Amino acid sequence: MYNLPEIDEPVDWLDAQVRSEQDAQVQRRLQMLLLLKTGEAKSRSAAARHLGVHRNTIDNWLGLCGEGGIKKLYEIQEPGPAPGQQSIPPEAMKALKRRLSEPQGFGSYKEIQRWLAEEQDVDLCYSTACRIVRYDLRAKLKTPRPSHPKKATRSK
Repeated sequence: MYNLPEIDEPVDWLDAQVRSEQDAQVQRRLQMLLLLKTGEAKSRSAAARHLGVHRNTIDNWLGLCGEGGIKKLYEIQEPGPAPGQQSIPPEAMKALKRRLSEPQGFGSYKEIQRWLAEEQDVDLCYSTACRIVRYDLRAKLKTPRPSHPKKATRSK
């Protein structure tokens, strides 16, 4: 188990900061320090349970505190990838669009994933390949799904 860092700020000062903070994200970070300082939470996991976050989040917040002091806890970064960052290069995206526009298309998203790996040298997880095709390209698989045999023999 990791040792908890020494928190230098006084309890009454931390309590006042938690109460006066308007930003909920910063407030939770300060609340974490208060919980650890007062001993109400004796571990990272206990603090995480109390605040409803993952223990790694607590570890990250404590790391920020260790890097730049309490001031670092006030710096909230935008989540997600940097603007313009793509999981698939533009050339591969163009090739995928072309391939999806062909009549035969693909039979499954797994097939798309394999095609990207083999033809474009792009390794994507299944869910990313799915998201790109369905939501970014707004395309559908061209191969129709097989119908159940009983449906085909049913008379009208």
